[in-house]
Amino acid sequence: MRRAGLALVAGLVATGAAAQPRSAIPWLSDSVVLSIPTLPPPRPRTADGPTTGAITVTPLDPVSRDAVGLLKPDVSGLPRRLWGDATADEVRALVLEHPVAGSPAARALFRRVLLAEADPPAGSGPGSVVLLARLDRLLELGALDEAEGVILAAGPETPELFRRWFDVGLLTQRAQPQCEALRRNPALSPTLPARVFCLARGGDWNAAEITLTLGQGVGSISPEQEALLARFLDPALFEEDPEPPIPRPLTALDFTLREAVGLPRPPGQLPLAFLWSDLTEHTPMRMRIEAAERLTLAGSAGADALLGAYRSGTPAASGGIWDRAAATQALDAALAAGEPAGIAAALAAADAALSQRGLRAALAAAYAPALAAIDPAQLPAEARGEVVELLLLGGESGAASRAAGPTPDARIAALLAVAGVGAAPSGPPADPRLAAALSGLADREPADEREKRLGAEVAAGRAGFAIVEALALVAPGPGVDPASLEAALFALRTAGQTDAARAIALQALLLPGPA
Repeated sequence: MRRAGLALVAGLVATGAAAQPRSAIPWLSDSVVLSIPTLPPPRPRTADGPTTGAITVTPLDPVSRDAVGLLKPDVSGLPRRLWGDATADEVRALVLEHPVAGSPAARALFRRVLLAEADPPAGSGPGSVVLLARLDRLLELGALDEAEGVILAAGPETPELFRRWFDVGLLTQRAQPQCEALRRNPALSPTLPARVFCLARGGDWNAAEITLTLGQGVGSISPEQEALLARFLDPALFEEDPEPPIPRPLTALDFTLREAVGLPRPPGQLPLAFLWSDLTEHTPMRMRIEAAERLTLAGSAGADALLGAYRSGTPAASGGIWDRAAATQALDAALAAGEPAGIAAALAAADAALSQRGLRAALAAAYAPALAAIDPAQLPAEARGEVVELLLLGGESGAASRAAGPTPDARIAALLAVAGVGAAPSGPPADPRLAAALSGLADREPADEREKRLGAEVAAGRAGFAIVEALALVAPGPGVDPASLEAALFALRTAGQTDAARAIALQALLLPGPA
């Protein structure tokens, strides 16, 4: 057994102190040593023997990982030449500096850009800086499944890609493939904590303990990390000991080890990526709702996860999350009963409760199909406007038009026109943002220098820049000013993103604004 432990720890002294480059996200685990040299490209070979002319065989450049995405152009709706003549460093900066704020539709379009398969920018090299930037934004948003899909499409053979894949496995509680990859691939030199975790994860607890002991002896592990790993391997030995301090930053591996032995979480909000384990049915209802709400607001969890959390038990108190859960359950009951007045009252209560948390779009997405099936003539008159708004937010524009009736008022008519189902009223809307939305969606020439610049980006083949810059303009969400909303919608429509522009406009107009 001692020989097995020595074999497992071989090489740790030589590699354990290797310098680790700083990541864009502070909580990435040090799962592999990152100082692995890159092999030089193969030398060109020439044909032997007599020839009629010089023949040179030049190796083709491999496909850049910066081009990899989950969504092909015909699915993403984005051009393959998304970045035009921009350099890899310019695209990386654009991706990392974007605020990722605003309405759910704006966040969804940015995620679509992150997931799109597109030609690599000029200067893309083996460092895959654009791919890593895209992955780090997905991880920051808690979009673990999407990030893992991109990593697997690119191939997690490089240290920087592997360590992100390793953390996704930790945070989704499915790290066995990553541990197997570490075992099979000598080029991925694992750090000692990753070795210990994977040995224990595979059931070889004795080898994990020997590896930990030997690694501590040769100075390849800090005392703080050794204490946490030792507690993970045999928590019963430490039942009477004081709790170890919370590491700062708390890596995904630290978090997983602490969760496994029931140590407390740090105060304050965890990174979004750490919340997925809280969505399981065994999580206390409050924790599950809090995680679902944050992931939904970030756009990384859908309405089903949110509704599943609200429906996961009986609200334990009143106020805050409990009011939102109770209102959702009451709306479920009212829809099941089918009594129009009861539906209208429950819908108004749920709308008010979820809107207060910024979740009106999620409410609309969850209930729009059910609302579309209701005969609007049976609803009280005062509820029809609310139903129309929720149908528009939920993407049921045809049902919204039917619910509005043949002669809607000027505001509803203008909203329907923004959604693309009906003509705008003859006079300009009283609401300046509604007027700006209609103008931004109209087929027209650019109205000012900002619109000209964004339109020129599209014309130059830099649609990705125009889209992301337009999304930055609408980052305030419902608080966006009319001029910025108009310019952003103009740019998105020019870039071929009319459907997304309509959704962003409706959410800017129909979601509650800042308090």
